[in-house]
Amino acid sequence: MKINKLISAVTAGLSLLTITASSVFAVGANNGGEALTDGTFGYELINGSYTIISCNQDAIVEEIPELRNGYAITAIADKALSNCPNIKTLYIPDTVTSIGDSAFAGCTGLTEITLPKKIKTISEGLLMGCTKLEKVEIPDAVDTIESYAFYNCSFLKEVVLPGQLATIEPMAFSECSSIENIDASKCASYVFEDGLLMNKSKTNIVRASTKLTGDMRIPDSVTTIEAGSFSVCAGIENLFIPSSVTYIGDDAFGYCVKLKSIDFSEGLETIAPIAFKCCTALQTVDFPTTLKEIGDGAFYNCTALTRAVIPEGTLTVGEGAFVDCKSLSQVNIPQSITEIGANAFGYNINAEGAYAPADNFSLSVFSSSAGADYAKDNKLDYSYTDKNIKGIAFTIVAVGLILAVVVAAVVLMKKGSKSASLAAKKADKQAKEKEAEENYKSIVDED
Repeated sequence: MKINKLISAVTAGLSLLTITASSVFAVGANNGGEALTDGTFGYELINGSYTIISCNQDAIVEEIPELRNGYAITAIADKALSNCPNIKTLYIPDTVTSIGDSAFAGCTGLTEITLPKKIKTISEGLLMGCTKLEKVEIPDAVDTIESYAFYNCSFLKEVVLPGQLATIEPMAFSECSSIENIDASKCASYVFEDGLLMNKSKTNIVRASTKLTGDMRIPDSVTTIEAGSFSVCAGIENLFIPSSVTYIGDDAFGYCVKLKSIDFSEGLETIAPIAFKCCTALQTVDFPTTLKEIGDGAFYNCTALTRAVIPEGTLTVGEGAFVDCKSLSQVNIPQSITEIGANAFGYNINAEGAYAPADNFSLSVFSSSAGADYAKDNKLDYSYTDKNIKGIAFTIVAVGLILAVVVAAVVLMKKGSKSASLAAKKADKQAKEKEAEENYKSIVDED
């Protein structure tokens, strides 16, 4: 199984980057309107106005026109300008009121974009993979930023949130490796404090500054660390998660390459897929007893990980959860686990991108358990934990019996010693009394 399947649940949107201009045009043409092209853009006339449905990928584009053939251009369709490498800066007129999903995804040359004032939604994957984008002004009318909107905009350093913004969906700013500041001063729904963008009640962390370094202590008010919120925060070394946190989202700490330790508190229930992927300095993880689920690829490619303690009470471990953890040689699987995904333990990724069995890896499992079935099905070395426990219990009982016998003997010896001592004292007393009586009689007889 390829590694892209491992992370498909959270990165399926990336496949949008491979959509061709011709297939985009076909999507637009299926709407039943009148289509035309001017050599740069493909258009479709819908309800008296034009929608741009495609772009010539060889064209050098700087702006979207306001009119074409006397009709206003009011919309840009899904993926319409995706993968156009020659777009450097782009101006979109205010006649445009709707921009579709991934409209500019994969425009790797784009450095600056001016969005129209009337749009209310930054659509899903809108600027995903625009790796040179440095500046974007989010219009005041925007109330929603959808998932993956700015995913992997690796040059983006600062974002100003508009006052009406009410919703930022998961992964909106994930893997923005240069993002330092998010200005939320005008926004009623979000706050940016101590390098953390949170909702107003400070229960959800949405995005962290990549300038954070050293110890990272999650505030006690937080219950949810959202998807992608700390991704590519390369300076964090030690993570402290309070008992208030119950959920850690997809890719939440992906590529935190200096992260060495995590202090999980009791209360955490879910670690979502690829939450700690590629944390290559992480050495040990001791999960809390409240943990129920470890998601697909949660610790994928944590190459320095040598210890993973999964407690009794955990229920599921997802596909490839510990794949490519090359330093991890042994794991104990608790009896409570009912489901273990494919290749969760004991596998690495080979040069062809496929799963391959790890060398010198073993599991400790309970007999007649999901762990035992997994070990057998995957032909992994394993030992039975419950048999070891029985042996230890027998030893403890035997030692206990021996100790009991020794204690009893000591008590009897003490009692015997005490009885002997009392008898000696009594005999001595009787001898002294007899001697005193004889002396008294001797004195009386002399008188």
